[in-house]
Amino acid sequence: MTRATAATLVVVVALLVSACASPAPTATPIASPTSVPVASAPAGSIAPAPSASTAPASIDPSAWLRAPNIEQPDGFMTPQTGVVITRGCAPCHPAIDTLMTGVTAGPAGLVAVGWVLQDFSGASWRSTDGSTWTFTGSFPAQSLLSAVAVNGGRYVAVGRDGNGATAWTSTDAATWQKVTSPVFSASPLRLTSITPWKGGFVAGGYKGNEFFSADAALWVSPDGLTWKQATDSPSFHDARVWGVAAGPAGLVAVGQTGPADTPGPPIIWTSKDGLSWSRVLEGRIFDGGRLRAVASVPSIGFVAVGEDLKGDTGIMWISKDGRSWQRTPADPIFGRVGIQVRMYAVTAGLGGVVVAGTLDAGVQYGEAAIWTSSDGLAWKRVPDGPEFLDNEVNAATAWNDKVILVGDRGAPDAYQATAWLSPAGAGQP
Repeated sequence: MTRATAATLVVVVALLVSACASPAPTATPIASPTSVPVASAPAGSIAPAPSASTAPASIDPSAWLRAPNIEQPDGFMTPQTGVVITRGCAPCHPAIDTLMTGVTAGPAGLVAVGWVLQDFSGASWRSTDGSTWTFTGSFPAQSLLSAVAVNGGRYVAVGRDGNGATAWTSTDAATWQKVTSPVFSASPLRLTSITPWKGGFVAGGYKGNEFFSADAALWVSPDGLTWKQATDSPSFHDARVWGVAAGPAGLVAVGQTGPADTPGPPIIWTSKDGLSWSRVLEGRIFDGGRLRAVASVPSIGFVAVGEDLKGDTGIMWISKDGRSWQRTPADPIFGRVGIQVRMYAVTAGLGGVVVAGTLDAGVQYGEAAIWTSSDGLAWKRVPDGPEFLDNEVNAATAWNDKVILVGDRGAPDAYQATAWLSPAGAGQP
């Protein structure tokens, strides 16, 4: 459900984008400082029309499909032609760049969150079918949203608010209220990930900035409205939390030590109550790796994903209880020398697990990549297809008998929020 680990790279790109761009268009009006209203179809915007390959008559039931209709913020396209509006250094950048960084499925439907690069303003979308996504309003500037989760009927999105942490809640997947909590008032703080747990939530992040040293931080909430920060620990020093997951055996958080640009060994913590965390000491099986995300998978336990420090080989680890881990056997389908691999997302599928990320062969445009397994040890790579070209996957969630992926396309010049819908039974043998 989370993908906060790509935030650092996107922030750098966004800074370059904004450097040669004129001021962003006026955002969707906000009713109050803490309320974001449902957005109707933006005046003058045109949602992408379904292509012939996604028309109902030609849908392949075994194929992954890229969502044909994702509404973009007002100003993204011209009303006459649907062409992306270019800006100050035309034709390199659109008027508005958007991306999705988190997704979850709940009683009010699918919710994706992300942000607009030009002013780092948060953004959210809602869908009831995985194919058509409605833009549900802009958030204030400097309110990047990294991840979203749902428990009961409450959705909670987390991220960054200026130089501090932030959380927003919604019960209808459309109107959001900002959470005010003293545990978010300190700065600099970042929330990178969130998971539902015991009717409430556990969130992870760090104290520090995107580029230098930081200290891991975790928070727990019984309802998404009131929050407590976990007890500080020596194991939090010089580390960041990139993912959290909850399973029958308890809570697991994964992250990395060292500065963001020169990461040290990966790190895993476990907890029974969300307030007291212990570091897992697992010898050398994590050596030379980078941990980006973790998920609870009923048929396996916990699955953590990332890649080696050279960045050209994806790595998976599995654990029944979060304390004893096994590294998945190496396989050529996880990458090869010279091809950059990023495994950003992992989620339970129907009877198995789905991992997604991005391949980059040294060109400007990435390619989405998906791996599936029924046991976490033997893996298959989803065949390449046009729906994955020029795309980056940032987050994943299970939805009914399918899996939803979200991310962006068009990097590095024209980011557009993008989603994919799996065939039924993704992850099963």
